[in-house]
Amino acid sequence: MVSVRSHAYNLNVIDCTLVTCENVPALDPDDRLLARELQRRGLTVSIEAWSTRHAQWGASRLCILRSTWDYHERCDEFLAWVEYASSLTILKNDPHVLRWNAHKSYLIDLERRGVPVVPTAWVSRGESCDLAQLAQARGWRDVVLKPARGAASHEVTLVARGAAAFAAGQERLEQLAQTQDVLVQPYLRSVVTYGERALIFFDGRYSHAVVKKPFDTVLVVGDAPSSLALAAPIELAVAAKALAAVPGRPLYARIDLLRDDEDRVCVNEVELIEPGLYLGVHEPARRHFADAVVRELTTKPGRSNQCIVSGLG
Repeated sequence: MVSVRSHAYNLNVIDCTLVTCENVPALDPDDRLLARELQRRGLTVSIEAWSTRHAQWGASRLCILRSTWDYHERCDEFLAWVEYASSLTILKNDPHVLRWNAHKSYLIDLERRGVPVVPTAWVSRGESCDLAQLAQARGWRDVVLKPARGAASHEVTLVARGAAAFAAGQERLEQLAQTQDVLVQPYLRSVVTYGERALIFFDGRYSHAVVKKPFDTVLVVGDAPSSLALAAPIELAVAAKALAAVPGRPLYARIDLLRDDEDRVCVNEVELIEPGLYLGVHEPARRHFADAVVRELTTKPGRSNQCIVSGLG
């Protein structure tokens, strides 16, 4: 059982606050493993929803974003909270990392830096786009629509081949583009045949990898039938290259990889805000994360952004 010290204890210093959302007030089961590991080490731990009014963020030495799974629905409000909270305490990941990661245009930045990413066509907010013509021009049979601001599979739409499917997909694209930028990507067969691989890093150190459930949702991370995987050397290399391109050194990171139809490894997502880290499928992972938290609490900032891919053991 995780004991909670909330903002009511503002006269005492809290070592670490794990930040969640109002819909998940007690954290995801995965993150409760982290809370227990931190408490086992003698740290005081608080759980607080980011949108809680009158929360005493300054009472915590370190605030770590975990299950803030509604941020994409209230993005401007969330980013304003990030600025506010970070003025009172240390926020991880760092605010500039969170801002960079909050819009999937970071994929453009990664590609410019030589990181292989899933091929992507961008439809700007309010822009008209003929989905069938786009797919034909790119040689894509099935496509995936993604909002540029989104968590996990929220509002992600698979458009299968065929006139009827593309007509429905066109309607969906137009709906999404009314309010936000939209990504159009080819549906890669490896999602089913090989699986999307999620590689998890703590403080730049590789921890473990899982095969993700296709079109996973964030709210079932603790129970999802994702399984531990052995990352191939090329997958480790691509993930490390992506992480090295992040503008900062994240305390935690998840790099999601796919293989294209030529079996080349490419980055599908870089998750730095509220990713599920699959602590439950790899028992040492909760220790890896806790080790990173302890280092954050006891060492000075300013370390390099070099990634360590040899693993944590």
